[in-house]
Amino acid sequence: MGYSVGSLLGCCVAAPQRRAILLVGHGSFQMTAQELSTILRYDLKPIIFLINNDEYTIERDIHGATMPYNDIQRWNYHKLHEIFASNGWGIKVSTESELESALQKAEQNRDQLAFIEVVMDKMDSPEVLLKMLQN
Repeated sequence: MGYSVGSLLGCCVAAPQRRAILLVGHGSFQMTAQELSTILRYDLKPIIFLINNDEYTIERDIHGATMPYNDIQRWNYHKLHEIFASNGWGIKVSTESELESALQKAEQNRDQLAFIEVVMDKMDSPEVLLKMLQN
């Protein structure tokens, strides 16, 4: 955890003609959120999908749903770009239709960073992961 935002920055710098896409969990994002400032400073234009399931769900699946060390500070992720710069936009979505609208906006605004916070259920985990944990 914690390397993907920096990796996104590297991808954007290495291939500025391509639009990089990042899928990152909110807990991992909190470890390197300052790199968003660098991405905006250099006017890079990736699409960031931040998956917000309100906690460290994978850790809850492994160590127990109520372990308090998996509670992390809630941020207004979709507004962070406003703190660092004004050359991006963000939105928080929680339905499929809201996500579709956000994707259309990202396509129409290719000249800006797109930050899409996707709200998921707290204990929404891939079925394959849950099966692995049972073994």
